[in-house]
Amino acid sequence: MKAIWSPTSNASPTPADITSPIVANFVFASGGAALPTDVPAAVNGQICLVDAAQTPAPTLFAQMAANCKAKGAVAVLIFDVASQPVTAPSTIPVFTMSGTDGLFLENTVGSNPNTLLSNYRIRINVAVPPPNQANQHNCPVSQATPTFVGAGTATFTPNESLCIPGSGGEPSMVVDSQGTIYVESIRGVPGGLDLWRWYQGADGPPNVDGTLPFKYEGQPDGCGIAPFVSQACSTSGIAPGGGDGDLAVGAPDPSNGNIPNLAVVSLSAAEVTASHSTTRADTYSTINPAVATIPADDRMWLDAFNDPLHVYMEYHDFVTTSQIFMQRSADGGETYVDANGVVVSPTLEPSVGPPSGNIAGRPAVDRSSCSSNGNIYQILVGPDNPTDNTHNSSSYFNAVYVGVASSVSLTNPLLSFVDYKIFSCGAGSTCPTGAGLGNLFPSIAVDGQGYVYAAWSDNSTIYYSFSTTHGTTWSKAIAVNQGVTAGKSNVFPWIGADANGHVAIAWYGADQAGNSNLLPANTNWNVYVAESVNGHAITPVFTQSLASDHVMHKGTVSTGGLLGSADRSLADFFQIAIDHTNHLVTIAYDDDHVTPGSAVPVFTRGKKAASGIVTKGKCAGTCREAGGKGDENGKHGGKAHFEFNRDECNQGSDSADYTDSGSGVNFQSTQISSATFDDASHTVTLTGSGTNNGVPVTFTIVAVDSSLVPPGVFTITLSDGYTNSGNLLDGSITIY
Repeated sequence: MKAIWSPTSNASPTPADITSPIVANFVFASGGAALPTDVPAAVNGQICLVDAAQTPAPTLFAQMAANCKAKGAVAVLIFDVASQPVTAPSTIPVFTMSGTDGLFLENTVGSNPNTLLSNYRIRINVAVPPPNQANQHNCPVSQATPTFVGAGTATFTPNESLCIPGSGGEPSMVVDSQGTIYVESIRGVPGGLDLWRWYQGADGPPNVDGTLPFKYEGQPDGCGIAPFVSQACSTSGIAPGGGDGDLAVGAPDPSNGNIPNLAVVSLSAAEVTASHSTTRADTYSTINPAVATIPADDRMWLDAFNDPLHVYMEYHDFVTTSQIFMQRSADGGETYVDANGVVVSPTLEPSVGPPSGNIAGRPAVDRSSCSSNGNIYQILVGPDNPTDNTHNSSSYFNAVYVGVASSVSLTNPLLSFVDYKIFSCGAGSTCPTGAGLGNLFPSIAVDGQGYVYAAWSDNSTIYYSFSTTHGTTWSKAIAVNQGVTAGKSNVFPWIGADANGHVAIAWYGADQAGNSNLLPANTNWNVYVAESVNGHAITPVFTQSLASDHVMHKGTVSTGGLLGSADRSLADFFQIAIDHTNHLVTIAYDDDHVTPGSAVPVFTRGKKAASGIVTKGKCAGTCREAGGKGDENGKHGGKAHFEFNRDECNQGSDSADYTDSGSGVNFQSTQISSATFDDASHTVTLTGSGTNNGVPVTFTIVAVDSSLVPPGVFTITLSDGYTNSGNLLDGSITIY
């Protein structure tokens, strides 16, 4: 008969040695051992047999174990359990088995009616952890699914499942400045979080195939395996969180061996618990069970400043106002009382407050060495205007916004945000798909030079925009998914950035078109990544890669959160991070291909850094850009075609070309000597030299931004007497 050990049992604070078989009689405890009086004294030194079907709600498995232990039981064997393993915090081992096998012990093996001891002793053979192909270590004995290591793809390492006692979801991930990778996933309240770490100095180098020997670090928020049983868990007997979770890492701490601080938050019943580690997740501070200042909060996210102590936490008031709150910690993430502020301004509140509300993504803190250092960017999606808000429908979440806190002072307890619109499908629109933009979650990132990047989904297209002005103005949105993913269902984008313009966006992509919530059962899902090394150029270039080396999910994917009716096996998001030491893209995603409906976290990372990454350059806000291409009427009939680009941060890319066949003009620039930007008229004036049909000329170009002054105007004057000006017939002109 199969018995499954509960990895949350037998620990205080570390698991006892259970490598030897447990041999004893069993004694049946009536009433599901819900009360101390349900457990006979005869259980002393024996195994306590419990029928979970007899346990009245809301009795917890931990209570059964505590009552059995109080009478001297050496182990607990629970049968007729709906899901295994169970969360059963206890200092004696707890095992579960099927109802059929449990009834066989109770009724067929039977007990002496006088002594209450079983007629025969039973032997529980304690299993050893299953082999792990990626050499992961400290893994729990009980596994939700068999370990999996794939073959890898052309650009990503073999996908490896992370060893976990039960199913997990919504993996969060961070990489510190020393290359240490942390991955966390949730089990749901009160199951707590699970956490893994790869630190080469302690866990070993990458395996030959590129997989990493992660260490399972138990449950930092509660009742995990050794040595992570917190004081809060020991007192309460339950893991207090697991509804949501997130991580953040700070800068190396010179007072602590240059180890970066790791902050963790976990959502319990409408409250946020917090702790942090200064030992690379080997030990944790005592849990702070309530760090949010507003009750009935939801979906907290973290990001850290580039020092050892300051961490920012965002969360929602989802009951009354839909306000987005931001709090700051000055003690590494133990408390969040150093500063606070609200993101949604009174001006924006009528559009994204009740009744529809909004969806907020993870905040991004500017950690560059530029003047924007310390800026906080909070992205959200919601209705475009108060009228759209009255629909009280996520389909009218048709706009993307960012709250910007600039000139943030670490000595000022007030965080002041100004809201800007990044993108809108248009007032009254449900976007091209009819699904709006609330396809969980919008995402934002800042690179090493202070440029800001955003990504979101309309359930079909993954959109991207960037800001060269610290979030106050944004580029035209572009579609980054291409090739096999174009026109199909694409959801859950997550963005990362580093260096100067190095951007990566990952998402779940289907092989069929349509709303992800309604797709047929034979729909195949994979993980894709689009990567750019010129993310803030007038026309960024993205290269799309397949990251998952197998179909990681089939069927529908819910974007409705807890209220969604489609398959929620993949929960609501997954995350990527860029390792800033070697610019590798790292990904942790949900995967239920082994056991459909029960996901586990899977990890992979890029095999090598993208070519062309630039690590230096001017800071955001110090350069202007302009560019465009299109057609206008030719001077003597037909069309005249133009293309130009001006980037003050990368003048080597400057160019201008113009052809007017009807007038015999074929112009190419050789040098752009000056550029004058006029924000009042939304124009740029370029002057320089070039050739017209091979003959040297000088030129003046005046271009009008087509998105701000549609349809845009292009004017060119050459020193040989040619001049032409007109509205754009097609194409676009953009000025940043």
